Amino acid sequence: MSKKIPKSKAIFWIVFSTLIISGFNYVVISKIKKYRQTRFIAEKYNIKSIYQNKKDVNLDVDYLAELLDLSFDKPTNIFAFNEAAATKKLLASPLIVDAKVKKMKPDCVFVDYTLRKPIAILHDFENILIDQDGFIFPKDPFFKDQNFCSIFLNLNEFKGFEKLDSKEAKLAMDILSKLKNSGFADLVKITMLDTSRAYLQSYGKREIILQIDEIVKINKEQKKTEFVFPKILRLSNTNFLEQISNYASLRKKIIKDYENQAVNFEATSDIVRFNPKTIDLRISKLAFIDQ
Repeated sequence: MSKKIPKSKAIFWIVFSTLIISGFNYVVISKIKKYRQTRFIAEKYNIKSIYQNKKDVNLDVDYLAELLDLSFDKPTNIFAFNEAAATKKLLASPLIVDAKVKKMKPDCVFVDYTLRKPIAILHDFENILIDQDGFIFPKDPFFKDQNFCSIFLNLNEFKGFEKLDSKEAKLAMDILSKLKNSGFADLVKITMLDTSRAYLQSYGKREIILQIDEIVKINKEQKKTEFVFPKILRLSNTNFLEQISNYASLRKKIIKDYENQAVNFEATSDIVRFNPKTIDLRISKLAFIDQ
């Protein structure tokens, strides 16, 4: 038979336990509150580094810091750093298609992003690239070591980094895509595509200009020389693929003639560039060559 605890003693233990638990909770809550207050001013929680995965093209850390409004002069506390707001800041850049930002305690921010993929230089303005969807963005210093062909649209005014929706721009993107998919872009070096006159009111003046370099490399007397034969192809805006195919069918003979010419040429430099020749392919099954 168990002993019955006196009522006064039971009350004592209840009160004592309550005080112990309350005191413990008070200490814990006080420490948590103090931590929350001090973490916003503690130097160890100031963002000191930006981490990004290795990519084919990586943005400079200083550029990322500028986009995210991060500065060593005015450090940002990691607990005051808003990931969603930071992501929006990155997406405001004309270079970035998609982005994700995550803070890593105590003092690091992880940034992942997808850059636009340039396919050409927009010749109308300085230092501007364009992607397959028609969006334009700056070239240097982000893509400075890459070589691109140029697109000319005869634009008169730069309206900012936006999407180009003109018929001429869409046609240029379509042509470059088809030249790449057909394999023609692997045979020659495309230097310029001009679609600025593709939709003129006068049908007789409508044309697409495609400038290419035919390159022949010759080893002669233990010396390698590169011979560049520029071509200006005049195409129509309706059946340009057929006209490119017509040029490709002539190309074997053209390259053979160039090889014979290069072998007998006395080169004084490693690269020899000839004057361009114009080939008008706009009339079906005919090619007019400007000698």
